[in-house]
Amino acid sequence: MARAEAPFSVSAPLTGASQAEAESSEDATPALLSKLKQEAIIQWLKEYLGNKATRYEKLITPKFAESYILDYKVTQKGPNKEIVELSGHLDTEALKGWLRLADTKGQEGGQIRPSLIMTDSVPDFSLPTPDYFTQKGSSAYSQTSIQLLNQELRRLNLKVSPANEIVTTSPPKDERGISRLKDTLATEGTNAAIWLYLNKCRSCDAPRLDIYLYSLERGGSLLSMISEELSISLKQLDNAEKTKTVLTPIFNQFQQDFERVIAEGRFTALPLTITVEGIENYLGYRKIDYALSKQNYFSEWLPKTFIQNTAQFEAMSNLASEEVAQRIENLGLADVKLTLVRVDSRNIVMRYSR
Repeated sequence: MARAEAPFSVSAPLTGASQAEAESSEDATPALLSKLKQEAIIQWLKEYLGNKATRYEKLITPKFAESYILDYKVTQKGPNKEIVELSGHLDTEALKGWLRLADTKGQEGGQIRPSLIMTDSVPDFSLPTPDYFTQKGSSAYSQTSIQLLNQELRRLNLKVSPANEIVTTSPPKDERGISRLKDTLATEGTNAAIWLYLNKCRSCDAPRLDIYLYSLERGGSLLSMISEELSISLKQLDNAEKTKTVLTPIFNQFQQDFERVIAEGRFTALPLTITVEGIENYLGYRKIDYALSKQNYFSEWLPKTFIQNTAQFEAMSNLASEEVAQRIENLGLADVKLTLVRVDSRNIVMRYSR
């Protein structure tokens, strides 16, 4: 939780009836406390966003502010205890996620522009046309999927555009395949891809729908994947009502995953592997983990291994790997000095010294 918390302290004078009522810190009026909680969030926004904070201030209601304050205490100061001070900790990681979602919804769909790809692998099943279950197909499944997908994406102020390019039948899962997908869609004017893959259940005859979400920023990356068996047969996918009933909860889950990916800052973030060599003991490892986990240029931080004086971490960052490496070198901590050994697009190797 250390990386998600930030201390705050705000104060305001007691006036009129409020001062008469507030004989102790516990008696400070609820209205004044609500105002101070709002002020704490607004103060953080101004520090984090500068002049851009004004566009969000009207959204900071008392109920909203309450959701992002992790803990607080109330004290009264001054000769006559006429000043109420509210101090505690804000959930800054959650606030940053809210800002990312607010930015996406406020961009009129311009920030994220997804392409839709639909393919199938249904052996031994006769199709009316080769592209029957694709984004260009005429099946109830194809038409319903596009309708439900856009219905869910409207919650994020996004709209999907069916891809024009011909792609392979199987969604890519490795770095090379995702890079090829990015190159294939380079002329589409999109920076994301949603891939619906209709195939057969591995252990039964029921159809299965896999939904992949890709970022096509930089080298591209797989952000999320949902795999669900459908409770109807392939033939029943021609029935619009049955298809809608089966697909609705799946696309709803996908929308929630999409929203989470945006909130976590992973859409434009680059996955990085950070290796630190020369760590003398476990205490040194914990210091490095703690120091790096607090850096706000990592949207995700996960310790992986610590073996034979070498630690490895997985991280996500919106910065290029070279800039991340430079920032790590310039941390300036008294007992943690990290020197760059080498860096490439996805890997950073540092050496630890005291």
